[in-house]
Amino acid sequence: MIDLHNHILRYVVPVHRTEPDIEIAVEMAKIAAADGIRIIASTPHFRPEALGDRLPEVCALLREGVTRLNRVLRERGVDVEIVDGAEVQLWEGLPELADAGLLPTLGEGRHVLVELPIASYATYAEQVLFALQLRGLQPVIAHFERMAGAPTQEFDAEALVSRGLKLQVNCESLQGRRGKPVQGAARDLIRNGLVAGLGSDAHNPEDSPPRLSACRRAVNRAGGRGAFERLTWEQPLEIIGRA
Repeated sequence: MIDLHNHILRYVVPVHRTEPDIEIAVEMAKIAAADGIRIIASTPHFRPEALGDRLPEVCALLREGVTRLNRVLRERGVDVEIVDGAEVQLWEGLPELADAGLLPTLGEGRHVLVELPIASYATYAEQVLFALQLRGLQPVIAHFERMAGAPTQEFDAEALVSRGLKLQVNCESLQGRRGKPVQGAARDLIRNGLVAGLGSDAHNPEDSPPRLSACRRAVNRAGGRGAFERLTWEQPLEIIGRA
């Protein structure tokens, strides 16, 4: 399996409020390996508006962190590969960052994981996403099902997908950990064939571990036989540029 949304890198380099501890990252990778995950897209929170002049430094730090973690995992015999990426917070300046080569993409491809605002109304959202497409990038909307709980803005999933955008769903949502409305939205998205891949959105080994197999039954029940394999391997393989 491929985990398209995972915050493992927060324990490797100081890119978040979490204090780095590579042993925790190794523990998360071991949990993923035991679950059958073979590739993890590293998607730490990336909030460019707040980074300012540190943007080039942070981009380099993310790449170095992935290289370092892969080296440690090989040395420890953990059968998981980490690939580049980030969970990019939506911002009006993202197209300019793309022009400057400062927008992290997933793996070796041209897909970028974008987090839409849930608590605020972003009038510029679809304009920014389209501008990224014009630059040859493929936006993947992170945990789109959570928009079901957004009080301020509605997005038409079918319209977004028809425009070439891709939607990612979290396993925890399918398990009901974000409430029934979000769980129902996740199932409907899969049932309607609108999902491109799954993510664990793992933040730690205890409360938010990197596992995907737990939602296999829910995915196949909503999407039919073979849906889980499509959403955890076939389509994600294309998203990370390996297809």
